[in-house]
Amino acid sequence: MIVRRTFLMLALLVIAASCQSTPLDDIWPGCQVCVEVEQPVAPAAQIPTSCRIEERVSPRVDCNPVRTQHTLVVTVLDQCGNPMPGQRVEWLLARYPEAVGDIVAVDDQYGTGRIAPMAAASPGNNGNKIDNQYAVSVTNWGPELIDAGNNHPFTGPNGARLPDITVGPGETWLTITSTREGVTDIIIYVPGIRDGTKHKCWAKKIWADFNVEFPQSATNTLPDSTHNFPVKVTRLDGSGIPGQPVEAEILDGPNGTFANGQTVQKIETDANGMADFQIRNSGGATGTNRIKLTAMGSFYGATCPRSRIVTKTWRKVNLEVDCSFTCGPTVAIGKPCAKQITVRNTGDAPAENVVLEDTPQSGLNVADGSSFPMNLGTLAAGQTITRTVNFSANAAGTYTNTVRVKSGDASAQSTCSIEVTEGKLEITKVCEPTKAQAGSAVRFVVAVSNTGRAPLENVVVVDEFPQGIKPTSQNSANLGTLMPGDTQDVIFTGVAEAPGNYTNTARATADGQQEVRAQCTLEVVKCELTMEMVGPEEIYYGEDANFTLKVTNVGDGQAEGCVVRINYGSCLGGGFEDVNIGPLAPGEVWTHDWSKTAVAVGPCTISADSNCGARCEIRREAGIKVTGLTALQVEMTDKDKNGVEAGVFRVGETFLYRLRVENDVGTEATPEIQVVWNLPPELEFVSGKSMSGDVAVTGSGQKAASGDFSMGVGGRKDFEILVRVLSAPASTLVKTVALVNRSADDAELASESESTTLKK
Repeated sequence: MIVRRTFLMLALLVIAASCQSTPLDDIWPGCQVCVEVEQPVAPAAQIPTSCRIEERVSPRVDCNPVRTQHTLVVTVLDQCGNPMPGQRVEWLLARYPEAVGDIVAVDDQYGTGRIAPMAAASPGNNGNKIDNQYAVSVTNWGPELIDAGNNHPFTGPNGARLPDITVGPGETWLTITSTREGVTDIIIYVPGIRDGTKHKCWAKKIWADFNVEFPQSATNTLPDSTHNFPVKVTRLDGSGIPGQPVEAEILDGPNGTFANGQTVQKIETDANGMADFQIRNSGGATGTNRIKLTAMGSFYGATCPRSRIVTKTWRKVNLEVDCSFTCGPTVAIGKPCAKQITVRNTGDAPAENVVLEDTPQSGLNVADGSSFPMNLGTLAAGQTITRTVNFSANAAGTYTNTVRVKSGDASAQSTCSIEVTEGKLEITKVCEPTKAQAGSAVRFVVAVSNTGRAPLENVVVVDEFPQGIKPTSQNSANLGTLMPGDTQDVIFTGVAEAPGNYTNTARATADGQQEVRAQCTLEVVKCELTMEMVGPEEIYYGEDANFTLKVTNVGDGQAEGCVVRINYGSCLGGGFEDVNIGPLAPGEVWTHDWSKTAVAVGPCTISADSNCGARCEIRREAGIKVTGLTALQVEMTDKDKNGVEAGVFRVGETFLYRLRVENDVGTEATPEIQVVWNLPPELEFVSGKSMSGDVAVTGSGQKAASGDFSMGVGGRKDFEILVRVLSAPASTLVKTVALVNRSADDAELASESESTTLKK
């Protein structure tokens, strides 16, 4: 177990021996700060074996400016390399003629007890500081924090107080100073160490009237790519020390060089003790360079360098600018459109006195009173600001707008475009119809269109009705906004009052547009028709009446859309018929022949009405008288051959059809008439007679007819025909028809039918 601990401590001693850094590394050159390794607990039986100067506080050989102080820390180690508390340490300043230096303070200097292990040792009034060249202390049992006292100055480069020193268990300390240049040799003696080769440690402090004023860290904003770091070497009285070598080294960061083109440069101080190093950012990149500045300072055979690491931060202003029209790629002429301008500082340095310039293409004008150039002030690193400016144009076209932003040597620009579009107002007009009859209704159809690429606002159309056209509608219409490509129809109506040619004008207006007009000419004519209707004045009942209708256009205008309505009188069956005349040019004649059968006895009126567009009308009437029967009553029944109702007749049998003809409601005697019987194929005629015996009946097969006869008012005539059954149909029913015809022309005046059942 002891061997393992000894091995560990030896390793720690090797590490400590190779390390020359202190907590004041920005003042003193050396390696990086050592990590203090936690020490193992000492065994119960500790033996002081060696001592060492704690390089973490101060190197064994070191330089200090005169009139400063220096604290040394010594550790007493046991046989396993562990710090050993409670050990007496004696501090001696070697004396010789040129020796300098005095003890200022020592660990436990205000203690009142004995200092082990020296029995009978009694400190005087000065505590453990015996005099300025000799002092006694004891290694600590626990950690002790003392004020920073080493070297010079007592504050760091940023003005902060330097860190205190922690003195741990097994350690003790001594502080010395000197008022003049020279060397102080320090002997540290540990009486408890029995090995004479190990019970002493040595340190040397060179005191020099040598002070170094280092420059502060700095920041440059590119493209300012050079910066001077002056190092001044002085005595305590402030006078410069010439000929002192000073080194500068760029440790890291962006590409940079000194004036010699290298990353390392050595300069001797001038008569004023000044060495000026100029660093140049050779790559233009941002970032931070660390520069180590070292004043070498050689005194009494030792180098007393003073070092400090300063930083040079390179920043850059990087401006970006964008512009865009928030109303979209197009805007209507005369309409304001907002342009948004965004300025960004994407660099790491503030942009000061940022100026925005906006130079729109001629024709695109600022519409909100903004003026350029516009001062945006200071734009911090990473900051973005936005400005909105309203523009408008009074002419159509595509406009390019360039915005520029600048701050010192930094600048940027952006271009955005907008197309200014314009609506185009157009109007057409149609007269419907182009030729009209006097007194007829007319329409003026006005089409208002936007054939441009921008909306038209406050579109109004007005129609100027000429004299001779009486308005029947409003003469103006407000169409509001008409979008590109849209067309709206407006219909104005009127009445053509008198013949003539009339030019009707419509006007359309819109905001920002010149008035447009459209015309149409209406020809107003007057048609005048004559009509003749020729027909018989008197006909017999059942006789056809033939009529001729003649229409002539005797006016100066064409008669169009003419319809003649013929109203038939009641004696011709009543009702009406519409006949299309078609257009009649002036002087043109139209004729129409028609015929109708008299169906009632008595007088009646036939009329014809012509209507052409409801503005050219004419009416004619004709009277006619129908004479003869108003109604012949005919009745037929079937009976057996004895005149008795039978209902069913079989094949081979004969039976009778009895027929009565009456002029029961007539107004006068009938003309000569006859009866005709039409038998079905299942029956055949056998014989026939009139019951009065004055009219013969003849026939054969399926046909029979009476002789001519007439009847006065209220007269009647009875007939009887005998028929034979030849066959029976599957349906068993047959029908026999009796017709009463006018003898003169065989016109049918009445008819009667009878159904009979036949069976086998």
